[in-house]
Amino acid sequence: MRDSTRHRWTGLTAAAAATVLVLSGCSGALTESKSEQRVLSISTRQAAASFAIGKYGGGEIMIQASIFDTLLAFDQQGEIVPNLAKKFEYNADRTVLTLTIRDHAKFSNGEVVDAKAVVDNLMVTFKSGSSDGFTGVETIKAQAGDRVVITLSKPNASLVPSLAGVGGFVAAPSTLGTAAEATKPVGSGPYTLDLAKTQIGEKYVLDKVDGQWRADTYPFERIEISVIPDITAAVNGLRSGQLDHAVGISQDQSTSLQGQFATGVDKPTTWGNIWIADREGDVVPALGDKRVRHAINMALDRSAVEKLSPGQSHGVDQIFRADGGAYLSDLKGRYPHDVKAARKLMAEAGYADGFSVTMPSTLASSQYEPFLTQSLADIGIKVKWKSVSLQDIVPNLSSKKFAMFYFPTTYSGSDALDVASALGPVFNPFGTSTPELTKLLDKANASGQKNAFADVNRYFVEEAWFAPVVASTFLWAHSKSVDYTPPAVWGYSVQPWTIAKN
Repeated sequence: MRDSTRHRWTGLTAAAAATVLVLSGCSGALTESKSEQRVLSISTRQAAASFAIGKYGGGEIMIQASIFDTLLAFDQQGEIVPNLAKKFEYNADRTVLTLTIRDHAKFSNGEVVDAKAVVDNLMVTFKSGSSDGFTGVETIKAQAGDRVVITLSKPNASLVPSLAGVGGFVAAPSTLGTAAEATKPVGSGPYTLDLAKTQIGEKYVLDKVDGQWRADTYPFERIEISVIPDITAAVNGLRSGQLDHAVGISQDQSTSLQGQFATGVDKPTTWGNIWIADREGDVVPALGDKRVRHAINMALDRSAVEKLSPGQSHGVDQIFRADGGAYLSDLKGRYPHDVKAARKLMAEAGYADGFSVTMPSTLASSQYEPFLTQSLADIGIKVKWKSVSLQDIVPNLSSKKFAMFYFPTTYSGSDALDVASALGPVFNPFGTSTPELTKLLDKANASGQKNAFADVNRYFVEEAWFAPVVASTFLWAHSKSVDYTPPAVWGYSVQPWTIAKN
């Protein structure tokens, strides 16, 4: 799965039985000594699929990012900053990216982090095809001293943000390609994985690396990350003192926790969309007509979505986050909820009697299926839901089995990465493109400006390539022994947590 697609599918895939195992594995003695040992205990909804470079398969990346240094990083404000690469710079036409690797960094097994080690990792990622950020890469070479030079056939704005995420993971070269790297990672990050205490898929224990180049910015000596897909179990873990932080709680749970715990809300993290994949009408001819795609957007009462998860669900009509450079305020409300006008468009397109379409039903769509079924039925589109497991969803979507489908994804923190995801093989399985879009993409990738992809967004909206439905914000609660600052880009790092000052 490509890193720019970055399905984290929070809370949807891990077995519920893991919850009991994780919480029962926390002893009272451990809880009592946590503050003395400067331990942070948090939960996640999905385990890391693999630690192997180039084989990221979903899940929050904060575990990997704590073990591996990423070459670049997102700071708390969402800006891309130096990390293992202490400097990064493009040439004038943005086809050559030069990274200057930090001095004196070492992997936890003692191997030296140098330009060659970085190139070895980047080549594995590049050859795996797992990152859209590497599209157009021609060469990746180590130069004299500490520099890595990446040459592109043409500008690709998603390269730099990719290096701040999965595409920038750097593991010890001796581990690359070995059987052990999937479960026994060796990185140069601020923490190592305690293999004796870790239960892969259930609980991950991270020990701080003394002397690591940025160790001073990480206050916790140990971090315990438990995989708890059931949010009620996570809340119970918080109440019992076995967890310091729980995320994804309901509004009712948040209210009940106020006073005893600190509560709040993250910035928008995930969004759900009807991916109108068959835009040329190869499988469902009606979808090739722009008027039908407009009608689908107008059938959606996005204000009603907010009632499905009060405080967490928010109707959206663009695929970009509202605080990003590509979002266009003048397009807000471009497709108002208007069933009568939508039916008129359907009739003009020759589909007054509607048509039928099959969409995949997964744990990720089940909450919204009644809403989507009724909304589309209002304009004559009859939806048949076909059950598909989350484990099988990617091959199903990319095989053109579904002309349209509802599925959530995560805001990446980068407009360029979000576009690469939207046009990648999972969300654009029919490979739809147009000369006009290609021209807009080339201009955006070469720009380097914050609003570079605004014109791409305008094209998407006017052509109704998508039918955005909902953005989600995660409600959280944490013990008063820690502080938490919601980051601009969620899930990349453990740095939002600090030890409480009082």
